[in-house]
Amino acid sequence: MKCIGCQRFLLLSCVILLLYGCGIANNFRLRQANDGLSMHWTASTQSQRLLAQFEGFRPFIRVRVNQQTELMLLVDSGAAFTVLWDTAAVQQLKLAQGYPLEVGGFGTDKDASAYQSTLALVDLGPARFEQVQVAVVPLAASSYFLQPDEAVFDGVLGYDLMRHFSWEFDRMAGRIMLSSQPYSPGPDEQMQPFEISWRKVVVKSSIQLNSTVRLAQDVLLDTGSRHFLKINALYLQEHQLNLDGPLREGADFGLSGRHANLRGQVRSLQLGAVQLSPVPVNLMAADDADDWWLVGSGVLMQHQLVLDYLSGQWLLQSQHDAPYLAQSNLTGLELRKLSNGFFIVRDNLNPQLQGWLAPGDQIVRIAGFAANEVNELRWIELSSTTGSLQLCKAAATKDCRDILLSP
Repeated sequence: MKCIGCQRFLLLSCVILLLYGCGIANNFRLRQANDGLSMHWTASTQSQRLLAQFEGFRPFIRVRVNQQTELMLLVDSGAAFTVLWDTAAVQQLKLAQGYPLEVGGFGTDKDASAYQSTLALVDLGPARFEQVQVAVVPLAASSYFLQPDEAVFDGVLGYDLMRHFSWEFDRMAGRIMLSSQPYSPGPDEQMQPFEISWRKVVVKSSIQLNSTVRLAQDVLLDTGSRHFLKINALYLQEHQLNLDGPLREGADFGLSGRHANLRGQVRSLQLGAVQLSPVPVNLMAADDADDWWLVGSGVLMQHQLVLDYLSGQWLLQSQHDAPYLAQSNLTGLELRKLSNGFFIVRDNLNPQLQGWLAPGDQIVRIAGFAANEVNELRWIELSSTTGSLQLCKAAATKDCRDILLSP
């Protein structure tokens, strides 16, 4: 029998290989490598609570590999496949190096050089997988990291494994539930359908961009992003649209390095049955006006979230004992937590700190607290509060500066 789909895939693979080389072509190969995986559920109940924690708004779980090594992975609905960094825990696995890859994301630098490898066994709570193919990114190969001790987790869990389950996220309770069966909604819960595009969850939204313009827009649900909302700057430019209020410069770091952007607020966001107002937004430069529309964990994890890959439905519910907070970083700094508890400066766009603070410097005290006492959520609170904020950097003698934060 003639295989039209196979011919098209082979033609696309050849074009990609000629234009971009083996690394990019192999990314498409890895995207499909785990399509035939079978999941073995070992629990007597259909759902089980995972070993989980939340850093800032982002969700993490503990996964056991090859029955010996525990890894901490970011649950990332925005990742097409599972990726590991070559942290100390991953190095213990002594993984064989397979075909080359180039793994990218946000950023304007080159994509990270990586390689494919295979995990013999992966235990995700009560769920077991065998022969799982993953990407392994050496820390030194990606400008996502400035130094190795920024890797405070071991990688990301992507669509290839997430798709086997229904997920329930409840950050306020510190709980992530995994189920082998579709979610059963309560009488007052109205599930919404989602689509899968490029192995990512896409839902309908309504964005009140400014006082006069409302957009009906498909957006990705990206649990791996710590931000609230990202929208496409090119789309706004092409349609001559502007946000109300001032914009400030910012910068993020993805697997493809630094990505400068402008930041502001939209009037409101309607997502499922939830309406939020206002919502911090990053305006993302792009070559295609349809790219980079996403809702991150800053919104999603302030609610109870159900992602049911088994039924293709999702649910977002307000947490009434924890009101929604629209928190925008007012410092002009991009800080990352280090394994020693300090924060490393990745970017400094604050005029008050020019000449004193540079990328690579470490912050040891914030607002009078030792940095190892300030977790990511507390930093979000401090950096979004107007008024004076004191920062102290690592130095031979005490070296502190006070900055004024304003909207």
